[in-house]
Amino acid sequence: MKWSKGRLAFWLAWLWLVAAFPLLAAAGETSSSAKVAPSISTAGQPGETMADWQARLELARLLSYQKKYAEAATEYEKVLREKPDSVEAKTELGQVLFWSGKRAEALEILEQVPLEKMDDLTRTVLADLYRAQKRYDRAEALYRAYLDEHPEEWGIRLKLAELLSWSKQYRESLDQYELILQARPDDVQVRRKYALVLSWAGRKAEAIKELRKTLGK
Repeated sequence: MKWSKGRLAFWLAWLWLVAAFPLLAAAGETSSSAKVAPSISTAGQPGETMADWQARLELARLLSYQKKYAEAATEYEKVLREKPDSVEAKTELGQVLFWSGKRAEALEILEQVPLEKMDDLTRTVLADLYRAQKRYDRAEALYRAYLDEHPEEWGIRLKLAELLSWSKQYRESLDQYELILQARPDDVQVRRKYALVLSWAGRKAEAIKELRKTLGK
């Protein structure tokens, strides 16, 4: 059977539409769904929003990182007015007050936090505050607990050694200095402090020997 050019063109066009219909339908669905998709602001799940007090806590932290301690303290205090039991806000406020030299205020706020809820940094800050107030027994307990877990923190061990010497626990102090000097034999300042404690303990000949090690001829 012969086909006219017009009829052949009609059937070719019809066949193309039949083949292309699924693709056109899919494209139409995509376009339709795009029109009703939720915006970014409404697509979040419950619990994913940040409350004002949480935003303020983050602001306080950022200010403390920038050493803007007075501003940070103000923001922490605002958080605590809304969340008075927040351990995070109390411990971080205590640290900020300590770094800004407000030791009495720092101690007051940190003593409201149970020790078991403090991180290592906060415990050492609290120990430093007790040491500054000459409450050596409390500071010693905190330093020793910290060193049980971090024995090579020589800065903390030096604080403990100094504290023990101030409370006239010379033998215990010398033990701590000797541990430091085993690890850092070239630390001149530590060796000189060690010599002083030897002198206070009545071991003057040893003190002379240790001081000579730190001096040129």
